[in-house]
Amino acid sequence: MKTTKLLRRRRDRCGALALLAALTLIPGTAMSQLRPLVPLMLDNLGDVNRIGEAVALDDLEQVAISVQALKQRAVGMRQLDLATLDLDPEQDALWDGFLQAQEAAADVVLAAAEKKDGRAVMAATRRLVGNACLGCHASFRDPGNMLRPSVLFMTSLLSAWRDMNRGLSMKDFNLIDLRARDVSALTEVIAGDEILENAFRLGGSKQRRIFRGFLRRVSENAALISQAADAEDLPAVLDASNAMWTDGCISCHEKFRR
Repeated sequence: MKTTKLLRRRRDRCGALALLAALTLIPGTAMSQLRPLVPLMLDNLGDVNRIGEAVALDDLEQVAISVQALKQRAVGMRQLDLATLDLDPEQDALWDGFLQAQEAAADVVLAAAEKKDGRAVMAATRRLVGNACLGCHASFRDPGNMLRPSVLFMTSLLSAWRDMNRGLSMKDFNLIDLRARDVSALTEVIAGDEILENAFRLGGSKQRRIFRGFLRRVSENAALISQAADAEDLPAVLDASNAMWTDGCISCHEKFRR
Protein backbone atom coordinates (compact mmCIF):
# COMPACT_ATOMS: atom_id res chain seq x y z
CA MET A 1 0.00 0.00 0.00
CA LYS A 2 1.06 3.62 -0.54
CA THR A 3 1.03 4.36 3.21
CA THR A 4 3.13 1.31 3.99
CA LYS A 5 5.73 2.26 1.37
CA LEU A 6 5.86 5.78 2.76
CA LEU A 7 6.39 4.42 6.27
CA ARG A 8 9.20 2.18 5.06
CA ARG A 9 10.95 5.08 3.32
CA ARG A 10 10.54 7.19 6.44
CA ARG A 11 11.92 4.45 8.68
CA ASP A 12 14.83 3.81 6.31
CA ARG A 13 15.73 7.49 6.48
CA CYS A 14 15.35 7.65 10.28
CA GLY A 15 17.29 4.41 10.70
CA ALA A 16 20.18 5.74 8.65
CA LEU A 17 20.24 9.01 10.59
CA ALA A 18 20.11 7.15 13.90
CA LEU A 19 23.01 4.96 12.84
CA LEU A 20 25.01 8.01 11.79
CA ALA A 21 24.32 9.67 15.15
CA ALA A 22 25.36 6.50 16.93
CA LEU A 23 28.66 6.36 15.08
CA THR A 24 29.52 10.04 15.53
CA LEU A 25 27.82 10.66 18.88
CA ILE A 26 26.91 14.16 17.65
CA PRO A 27 23.30 15.06 18.47
CA GLY A 28 21.19 16.66 15.77
CA THR A 29 20.46 20.39 15.91
CA ALA A 30 17.05 19.89 17.49
CA MET A 31 18.57 17.93 20.35
CA SER A 32 21.73 20.01 20.86
CA GLN A 33 20.24 21.78 23.88
CA LEU A 34 19.27 18.61 25.73
CA ARG A 35 21.27 17.06 28.54
CA PRO A 36 24.03 14.82 27.11
CA LEU A 37 22.34 11.48 27.76
CA VAL A 38 18.79 12.45 26.79
CA PRO A 39 19.30 12.45 22.98
CA LEU A 40 20.95 9.04 23.21
CA MET A 41 18.09 7.65 25.30
CA LEU A 42 15.53 9.05 22.87
CA ASP A 43 17.44 7.48 19.99
CA ASN A 44 17.37 4.14 21.83
CA LEU A 45 13.63 4.41 22.38
CA GLY A 46 13.14 5.35 18.74
CA ASP A 47 15.00 2.27 17.58
CA VAL A 48 13.02 0.00 19.90
CA ASN A 49 9.85 1.56 18.50
CA ARG A 50 11.01 0.96 14.94
CA ILE A 51 11.74 -2.69 15.74
CA GLY A 52 8.12 -3.22 16.78
CA GLU A 53 6.82 -1.46 13.67
CA ALA A 54 9.17 -3.41 11.41
CA VAL A 55 8.07 -6.75 12.86
CA ALA A 56 4.45 -5.75 12.26
CA LEU A 57 5.29 -5.11 8.60
CA ASP A 58 7.51 -8.21 8.29
CA ASP A 59 10.37 -5.85 7.47
CA LEU A 60 13.28 -7.74 9.04
CA GLU A 61 15.83 -5.59 7.19
CA GLN A 62 14.65 -2.56 9.18
CA VAL A 63 14.94 -4.62 12.37
CA ALA A 64 18.59 -5.23 11.52
CA ILE A 65 19.20 -1.50 10.90
CA SER A 66 17.63 -0.49 14.21
CA VAL A 67 19.33 -3.17 16.29
CA GLN A 68 22.72 -2.34 14.78
CA ALA A 69 22.12 1.28 15.79
CA LEU A 70 21.33 0.16 19.36
CA LYS A 71 24.53 -1.86 19.44
CA GLN A 72 26.74 0.87 18.00
CA ARG A 73 25.24 3.43 20.35
CA ALA A 74 26.12 1.22 23.32
CA VAL A 75 29.70 0.90 22.04
CA GLY A 76 29.96 4.69 21.77
CA MET A 77 28.44 5.31 25.20
CA ARG A 78 31.09 3.10 26.82
CA GLN A 79 33.66 5.69 25.73
CA LEU A 80 31.91 8.57 27.50
CA ASP A 81 33.43 10.16 30.59
CA LEU A 82 30.91 9.61 33.41
CA ALA A 83 31.99 12.81 35.15
CA THR A 84 30.80 14.86 32.17
CA LEU A 85 27.40 13.16 32.49
CA ASP A 86 27.01 14.05 36.18
CA LEU A 87 27.47 10.36 37.05
CA ASP A 88 29.83 8.87 39.63
CA PRO A 89 33.08 7.86 37.85
CA GLU A 90 33.53 5.08 40.42
CA GLN A 91 30.50 3.36 38.85
CA ASP A 92 32.30 3.00 35.54
CA ALA A 93 32.39 -0.83 35.77
CA LEU A 94 28.63 -0.96 36.41
CA TRP A 95 28.01 1.44 33.53
CA ASP A 96 30.12 -0.72 31.21
CA GLY A 97 28.31 -3.83 32.38
CA PHE A 98 24.89 -2.54 31.36
CA LEU A 99 26.17 -1.30 28.00
CA GLN A 100 27.83 -4.66 27.36
CA ALA A 101 24.48 -6.24 28.20
CA GLN A 102 22.85 -3.98 25.61
CA GLU A 103 25.40 -5.07 23.00
CA ALA A 104 24.91 -8.76 23.82
CA ALA A 105 21.11 -8.46 23.78
CA ALA A 106 21.29 -6.61 20.46
CA ASP A 107 23.22 -9.55 19.00
CA VAL A 108 20.40 -11.89 20.08
CA VAL A 109 17.80 -9.64 18.43
CA LEU A 110 19.90 -9.49 15.27
CA ALA A 111 20.28 -13.29 15.18
CA ALA A 112 16.49 -13.66 15.45
CA ALA A 113 16.01 -11.12 12.65
CA GLU A 114 18.42 -13.04 10.42
CA LYS A 115 16.30 -16.15 11.02
CA LYS A 116 13.20 -14.09 10.11
CA ASP A 117 11.60 -15.04 13.44
CA GLY A 118 9.46 -12.06 14.44
CA ARG A 119 8.31 -13.51 17.77
CA ALA A 120 11.91 -14.23 18.77
CA VAL A 121 12.85 -10.68 17.74
CA MET A 122 10.26 -9.18 20.08
CA ALA A 123 11.09 -11.56 22.94
CA ALA A 124 14.77 -10.62 22.67
CA THR A 125 13.89 -6.92 22.40
CA ARG A 126 11.85 -7.12 25.60
CA ARG A 127 14.82 -8.73 27.36
CA LEU A 128 17.07 -5.96 26.03
CA VAL A 129 14.78 -3.27 27.42
CA GLY A 130 14.21 -5.07 30.72
CA ASN A 131 17.71 -6.25 31.51
CA ALA A 132 19.86 -3.53 29.98
CA CYS A 133 17.79 -0.34 29.71
CA LEU A 134 15.55 -0.56 32.78
CA GLY A 135 18.29 -2.17 34.87
CA CYS A 136 20.61 0.72 34.09
CA HIS A 137 17.91 3.28 34.91
CA ALA A 138 17.24 1.61 38.26
CA SER A 139 20.95 1.74 39.12
CA PHE A 140 21.86 5.23 37.94
CA ARG A 141 18.72 7.29 38.53
CA ASP A 142 18.42 8.40 42.14
CA PRO A 143 15.80 6.06 43.68
CA GLY A 144 14.19 9.01 45.43
CA ASN A 145 13.97 10.83 42.13
CA MET A 146 12.24 7.86 40.54
CA LEU A 147 9.31 8.45 42.88
CA ARG A 148 8.65 11.99 41.69
CA PRO A 149 5.07 12.25 40.42
CA SER A 150 6.21 13.53 37.01
CA VAL A 151 8.43 10.45 36.56
CA LEU A 152 5.59 8.14 37.57
CA PHE A 153 3.28 9.75 35.01
CA MET A 154 5.90 9.47 32.27
CA THR A 155 6.64 5.87 33.27
CA SER A 156 2.94 5.07 32.92
CA LEU A 157 2.89 6.58 29.43
CA LEU A 158 6.03 4.65 28.54
CA SER A 159 4.45 1.42 29.77
CA ALA A 160 1.42 2.05 27.54
CA TRP A 161 3.69 2.79 24.57
CA ARG A 162 5.60 -0.46 25.14
CA ASP A 163 2.36 -2.44 25.19
CA MET A 164 1.15 -0.75 21.98
CA ASN A 165 4.50 -1.56 20.39
CA ARG A 166 4.12 -5.18 21.50
CA GLY A 167 0.57 -5.17 20.13
CA LEU A 168 1.89 -3.97 16.78
CA SER A 169 4.39 -6.80 16.58
CA MET A 170 1.66 -9.37 17.28
CA LYS A 171 -1.05 -7.53 15.31
CA ASP A 172 -3.06 -7.58 18.55
CA PHE A 173 -5.47 -4.74 17.80
CA ASN A 174 -7.37 -5.21 21.08
CA LEU A 175 -4.19 -4.54 23.09
CA ILE A 176 -3.33 -1.54 20.92
CA ASP A 177 -6.83 -0.10 21.37
CA LEU A 178 -6.83 -0.67 25.13
CA ARG A 179 -3.48 1.00 25.73
CA ALA A 180 -4.21 3.86 23.33
CA ARG A 181 -7.30 4.63 25.41
CA ASP A 182 -5.11 4.52 28.53
CA VAL A 183 -2.81 7.11 26.95
CA SER A 184 -5.76 9.40 26.25
CA ALA A 185 -6.96 9.08 29.84
CA LEU A 186 -3.48 9.76 31.23
CA THR A 187 -3.01 12.89 29.15
CA GLU A 188 -6.34 14.23 30.41
CA VAL A 189 -5.22 13.72 34.02
CA ILE A 190 -1.79 15.23 33.44
CA ALA A 191 -3.25 18.35 31.80
CA GLY A 192 -4.89 19.52 35.04
CA ASP A 193 -3.55 22.69 36.68
CA GLU A 194 -2.72 20.96 39.96
CA ILE A 195 -0.72 18.18 38.25
CA LEU A 196 1.17 20.59 36.01
CA GLU A 197 2.09 22.81 38.95
CA ASN A 198 2.86 20.23 41.64
CA ALA A 199 4.13 17.26 39.62
CA PHE A 200 5.75 18.95 36.63
CA ARG A 201 6.57 22.29 38.28
CA LEU A 202 5.08 24.30 35.43
CA GLY A 203 3.91 27.42 37.19
CA GLY A 204 3.88 29.82 34.25
CA SER A 205 0.89 30.10 31.93
CA LYS A 206 3.11 30.06 28.83
CA GLN A 207 4.86 26.84 29.86
CA ARG A 208 1.54 25.19 30.68
CA ARG A 209 0.06 26.22 27.34
CA ILE A 210 3.02 24.75 25.44
CA PHE A 211 3.03 21.56 27.51
CA ARG A 212 -0.71 21.11 27.03
CA GLY A 213 -0.19 21.51 23.30
CA PHE A 214 2.11 18.48 23.30
CA LEU A 215 -0.34 16.54 25.46
CA ARG A 216 -3.11 17.39 23.01
CA ARG A 217 -1.06 16.00 20.12
CA VAL A 218 -0.42 12.80 22.06
CA SER A 219 -4.10 12.47 22.96
CA GLU A 220 -5.37 13.22 19.44
CA ASN A 221 -3.05 10.64 17.92
CA ALA A 222 -3.93 8.12 20.64
CA ALA A 223 -7.57 8.53 19.59
CA LEU A 224 -6.59 7.95 15.96
CA ILE A 225 -4.65 4.84 17.01
CA SER A 226 -7.72 3.55 18.84
CA GLN A 227 -9.98 4.18 15.82
CA ALA A 228 -7.50 2.51 13.48
CA ALA A 229 -7.14 -0.46 15.83
CA ASP A 230 -10.92 -0.88 15.92
CA ALA A 231 -10.84 -1.02 12.12
CA GLU A 232 -7.76 -3.29 12.19
CA ASP A 233 -6.09 -0.80 9.84
CA LEU A 234 -2.39 -1.44 10.44
CA PRO A 235 -0.99 1.36 8.20
CA ALA A 236 -3.26 3.90 9.92
CA VAL A 237 -2.14 2.65 13.35
CA LEU A 238 1.48 3.08 12.28
CA ASP A 239 0.87 6.57 10.88
CA ALA A 240 -0.80 7.75 14.10
CA SER A 241 1.81 6.01 16.29
CA ASN A 242 4.64 7.75 14.48
CA ALA A 243 2.86 11.10 14.76
CA MET A 244 2.24 10.58 18.48
CA TRP A 245 5.87 9.64 19.01
CA THR A 246 7.53 12.42 16.97
CA ASP A 247 5.07 15.34 17.25
CA GLY A 248 4.09 14.65 20.85
CA CYS A 249 6.61 12.71 22.94
CA ILE A 250 9.93 13.55 21.25
CA SER A 251 9.03 17.18 20.58
CA CYS A 252 7.98 17.66 24.21
CA HIS A 253 11.25 16.19 25.46
CA GLU A 254 13.20 18.47 23.11
CA LYS A 255 11.38 21.47 24.57
CA PHE A 256 11.31 20.65 28.28
CA ARG A 257 14.21 18.27 29.04
CA ARG A 258 17.24 20.55 28.91
